[in-house]
Amino acid sequence: MTTSIPAGKTTPPPVPPCPALTLADRVAALLPARDGELWAVQPYRAWWTVQPAARLVQGGRALIMSWHPWNTGLAWQLPDREPYQPDVYTDQIGARHVADVLLRRVLPAVDDELAGRDTRDGAEVRRERLARIGDVMRKQGVATLEQAGPLESAANCTWGTASGLRYTLTLFGTNPAGHLTVEGPVAAVEAALAVFLPAPKDRTARIPLRHVRGRMQRRMAAFLARHTDVEQVDSGALSFGSRNTPYGFVATPADPVARVRDTSPVTVELHGLGADLLAHLAPQLAR
Repeated sequence: MTTSIPAGKTTPPPVPPCPALTLADRVAALLPARDGELWAVQPYRAWWTVQPAARLVQGGRALIMSWHPWNTGLAWQLPDREPYQPDVYTDQIGARHVADVLLRRVLPAVDDELAGRDTRDGAEVRRERLARIGDVMRKQGVATLEQAGPLESAANCTWGTASGLRYTLTLFGTNPAGHLTVEGPVAAVEAALAVFLPAPKDRTARIPLRHVRGRMQRRMAAFLARHTDVEQVDSGALSFGSRNTPYGFVATPADPVARVRDTSPVTVELHGLGADLLAHLAPQLAR
């Protein structure tokens, strides 16, 4: 005897989540807010691929993210700029890595483009940008001082930390990228620099340390060479970094032959830092 199954509605199989939207949600959670506005995630169809894509929006800035099983395409979008191909490809699909690429390479390019369209007075623009980073740092519990810089077209924001570090962020003209000076005990400066530099690599230093002049410079060269390219210039200062990584200089110490301890003072300059990266690293910069 056969039993009949009554006809009725069948439950459709669940729709798998869109991998691009899932990745975009995770990346958006890692990117800092600006003026209290978080990044919003939207579905999107990118011009350059049939693969899943998503759009992240914050104010007048938008990012396009295309997902592929073995790489991620990243582009930026403005009202009169529609990307027809990725501005950056990364061969990783982890949210932290993608967010890092956006913070270090893509968002600075977006802000640079927007700065070129800003018709306001340069001093007003600098005050607004410094007030924004000052507010971010004060929320971390440090006191900040914002003032005009030594040059007419410059302004800076300064703060100190319990570890003995003094930070000075300087903006020049209408350039949104900041120049950060870090002063303090060498051990604390090394810890501060580590958050800006690529992860340490298991490799032989590319600079022969025996050729580096000065005890402090040898210590800093040994530290920097684990992360990025480094060389000593004629003045005795160390130059470090490359096109796709933060770059800067280690100043020549007053006494190059003085014995170096963890508490010995050193001054380092970092250049070309985007506002979003600084806001993202604010908890580390307040230590």
